[in-house]
Amino acid sequence: MKYLNILLAQVVGPAAVIAAGTMGAGAVASLILAGAWFRYDLLWVIVCMLPLFVIVVDSSSRIGAVNKGEGMLSIIRRHIHPSAAWLILLINIPVHILVGMGQISIMSSAFLSLFGFHPPSASAPPDYAGTYKIAEMVASVALTATILWIVLSQGYERMQKAMTALMVLMFVCFLVIAVRSFQEIDAILHGFIPNIPSDLPTTAAAGVRLSSDSILAILGSAIAPGALLAIPYMSSDNRQGALELKSDLWKSIINLGFIFGAYAIFVLIAGGFALYPLANHAEIETVHQAGQVLSRAFPAAISFVGPFIFTLGLFIAALTTLVVVLQVICYITLDLLNKPWTFNAENTLYKKLMAITALVMAALAPLWSFPALLKVVLLMGVNVVVIPLIIVAMMYLINRRSVMGEHTAGIVRNLILGVCLALSLGLAFDKAPHYLRLVLAN
Repeated sequence: MKYLNILLAQVVGPAAVIAAGTMGAGAVASLILAGAWFRYDLLWVIVCMLPLFVIVVDSSSRIGAVNKGEGMLSIIRRHIHPSAAWLILLINIPVHILVGMGQISIMSSAFLSLFGFHPPSASAPPDYAGTYKIAEMVASVALTATILWIVLSQGYERMQKAMTALMVLMFVCFLVIAVRSFQEIDAILHGFIPNIPSDLPTTAAAGVRLSSDSILAILGSAIAPGALLAIPYMSSDNRQGALELKSDLWKSIINLGFIFGAYAIFVLIAGGFALYPLANHAEIETVHQAGQVLSRAFPAAISFVGPFIFTLGLFIAALTTLVVVLQVICYITLDLLNKPWTFNAENTLYKKLMAITALVMAALAPLWSFPALLKVVLLMGVNVVVIPLIIVAMMYLINRRSVMGEHTAGIVRNLILGVCLALSLGLAFDKAPHYLRLVLAN
């Protein structure tokens, strides 16, 4: 563990923060459920996604690093048009509020599950359903208020250490499952061959598990607008002295390519190995059900600790992502209003905005009647609808000398960004109506 922490310290930076945020509840939920529903058939999606993920996030990071002290939306307002900056703000604020609500739902559901208090099933008595709803409301507000107190009282660094330790524990557990699944190595290797599996029928209440939805959720969990909007601000704050863009690219490759890539593969394999064989694998959609994924990571005598560790780890993952979501909302709002957007002890306006936003999301989250895991899977897909707008703005900026100086994008980088744009446009046009219906219906 000591040597692992030393290794992680050597690659720390904005890319590491984005990697940690990406390895949150949304990614875990998307990958676990993809494995549970379609076994190993979608492993190839992760491999295809990683180069795009690295380059698109690194490109966004470069804009912030080169323009130290200037926010991303200020750059867009100055070099593109004020209306473009306002459009990005007005679209991303509600999307990130919904994403934050999804993370709070995961946290409250995971927290209550730790005490054996699980979401009511369709056959649950009305009294239990009502009691659970009240408990969920109380847990949402109380947990969010506690997190705000910790973050805003300058305890964020201490909390990061605890989150890192639990994320490492989750990583090791998923690695254990992946190693134990080598008895199915042929099926795992076959999953790296591009192939879209057939949709999975379920009970009448659950409908059909669409393989295209799982592909969209995996892509949306990685190439998210939150990452593309947040990392320029983080890079601008992080820059010390001369630019080190090659070093930053290498850190992106390590954090976003190797570390996140291995994590994502292990999580999907874990879902396929531990959950797919279950008779009800098509119906899995709650934190409690997905917690069974770690049962096979331990000897039978202590297998009961698996769901506990998974639930606790998922809680921390949602917490990490929630903090990043709140930062994005504060960054872009204050930046466009020409207010100080740096996250520090003196910026009281930043703290007030974060507190109000978080508490509003906490109050609204329990009112959205949708299983917690499916909320974040759904919202990873909603993210894809917003991504094309961000990528277009980023491609324009990174190719302008007035923005990047001598560090404009080369041919290879532009080709990869073009692939990202084409992919995001295709997914957005294909899935936007479906996701809009789901959001409004629930």
